[in-house]
Amino acid sequence: MRKLLFYLLIIILSSPVQANDVLKLKNELVFEGKVTRIKRCTVLFTSNRQRYEIPATEILFIHFGDTDDKVYNDYLIQSEKDPNTCLNGWLDAKNYHGKKEVHFILGFLFGPYAMVATALANPTPQKGVNTMMNSTNKDQFSDPEYLRCYRRKAKAELITMEAIGSVAMLAVVGIALLASWGANSH
Repeated sequence: MRKLLFYLLIIILSSPVQANDVLKLKNELVFEGKVTRIKRCTVLFTSNRQRYEIPATEILFIHFGDTDDKVYNDYLIQSEKDPNTCLNGWLDAKNYHGKKEVHFILGFLFGPYAMVATALANPTPQKGVNTMMNSTNKDQFSDPEYLRCYRRKAKAELITMEAIGSVAMLAVVGIALLASWGANSH
């Protein structure tokens, strides 16, 4: 009887007049509403004027009431893409982006100012000569997911080198101060 009611609900809700989405969780709960966004690990769902962010691991299935819906079509396009897009961007930035030695020197000379400038920068694979020459992922250079991961990793790598340069500068200054203090105490 319960299954019959569930299937009846699906049929009623999938009619052209009623174009709502149906979301069924693994715990057998069923919700009617609107899928407003699908992320990599969560689904944003609105039901009875309440917004819910549901982990994808808890969803058994989603039935879209309108197959012309932008969220649904974007999801279909996204699901056809390479699942390693983010990893590819991360690896390209780690392996090829930037002149890390130059950023060490910038950190040594300018300290936190260099880190702020790098944090505000917009690194792209097209700006990196090494990335353009060595990456095998050139077809993903315009993909938003690839670029988001590329930027995040490129900035992290360069800011790390600048931080190491800043610490080296502090160490040099500290040693110089200790040396001058030791020379003055004799």
